Amino acid sequence: MLTFTLLNLTEKKAQSQELQELFPWTMQYLSNMHTINPAFVGIWDKAGFMLATRKDYVTINGAKLYQQFTYNTPIRDHESGIGFNVIKRNVGYERQLSLTFDYSYQVRLDMYYYLRFGLRIGFVNYSPNLTDYHLYPDGVPDPEFMKDISQQFMTAVGFGAVVYDDNYYVSLSVPQFVNNTFQINREGYSSLAGFKTAYLSTGYLFRLPMSIMLRPNLLIVGSIGKPVRFDVASVVYLPNNLQFGVNFRSTGSSCFSAQYTFSNNLRIGFAADYAFFQDIRSFQLGTYEIMVGYDFNIYRKSARPSYF
Repeated sequence: MLTFTLLNLTEKKAQSQELQELFPWTMQYLSNMHTINPAFVGIWDKAGFMLATRKDYVTINGAKLYQQFTYNTPIRDHESGIGFNVIKRNVGYERQLSLTFDYSYQVRLDMYYYLRFGLRIGFVNYSPNLTDYHLYPDGVPDPEFMKDISQQFMTAVGFGAVVYDDNYYVSLSVPQFVNNTFQINREGYSSLAGFKTAYLSTGYLFRLPMSIMLRPNLLIVGSIGKPVRFDVASVVYLPNNLQFGVNFRSTGSSCFSAQYTFSNNLRIGFAADYAFFQDIRSFQLGTYEIMVGYDFNIYRKSARPSYF
């Protein structure tokens, strides 16, 4: 999940700017691990598109709206993959648009295990539109909102690695560093480095009777200046291409998801997140996400099923 939130705008000197959510922006990351780790790009035999829209805190005016389009594909030798991501984020009047490209390379460790490395590079366009805010009904202006930040394009770099076999994986990634210095035209405001967030994740696929599969998953998120967070999740894969998922997060929220894959490889997913143990639960109706994906066998070979 990538965000831009200006911190301490009422102070003379702000210390940092939050560029990423503490959890992955997409609530359905369990089925789209390439969104948090570029090493997953091209990990399976099929190429795929994904289009997702997420609306945070329904009924709260100006809450976050995310939209993402991704494409990833293996290269013919299946030892590497490429992809790209387009992410649009709106919060109030703030606008963020990022475009990044991914590359992964695979090394075989033994008969069963592989190691993949991933690199992500691109840019972020950011427009806070501070002068569009009307903060006080009495018309008294706030000097911090009288001048916009004109830093339009910032470079973004990320990396990741994953060790895996057909049933198990361990993933570590820092999907985005952003150089976001706002010293050009913002007196008294400086942010020298992007907010750095690392994701450590692991999961295992259990094969149960009646062609049912269960994949528990643990995600640990660490960010500079923030407490460590975790997300305990599980996905159940049922026959006929139907799957259900549930996440329990250390922030006090839970996510429920479902996905169905049609015979033509079209995927449709839906997820809902509820803040059961947060004060904000009384003021909103939850966070919702809709995802549409399409996978295709670009090299027309026998393709293994993808479970992460």
